[in-house]
Amino acid sequence: MAVDQMGVLALQRALTQAADLLDEVVADDLTRPTPCADWDVRDLANHLIGQPRVFVTMLQGSPPGWNGREDYAERLGEELRTRGNALINLWREVGEGVMLDPDWQAAEIAVHTWDLAAALGRSTGDLDEAVAQRAVVTMDRVLGPIRKGRAFADARQAPPGSNDYEHLAAYAGRVVPWVPEP
Repeated sequence: MAVDQMGVLALQRALTQAADLLDEVVADDLTRPTPCADWDVRDLANHLIGQPRVFVTMLQGSPPGWNGREDYAERLGEELRTRGNALINLWREVGEGVMLDPDWQAAEIAVHTWDLAAALGRSTGDLDEAVAQRAVVTMDRVLGPIRKGRAFADARQAPPGSNDYEHLAAYAGRVVPWVPEP
């Protein structure tokens, strides 16, 4: 099966948006809580930055190695852009028979972009709606609304008037709107 280039474009856009949001993180933000239980902004940022490395490893046919510890506290957006560019370039080089899905990778990045925006108190209204819409379709195709794994909880309903990223977050099992505990 040929690589879906629209999926690669969605992944590229998802990575760009996440990197742009990471550019806004300052030192005082790193200890803020996030919608991801037990993660603060630093943990979430490091997870976002580490994902392209894991995805590249998988595309090269090796086990993903999710447990790699990375710890970045500055130049977060730059780190994600560097790794994201390597991932996008590899997707453009792979040929037939790839069993991975760039849309799934884009969905993963997009959900965590919402997590980061929520933790920072930023709106997701200006993010690319098509990325979020495509991510919901992909999550539904891959996971369905009832989840057995630990990465995402069962799908929830987004409140009326929610934007596409809020619908994505709810579909990923997040509470929307998310309010940090005091």
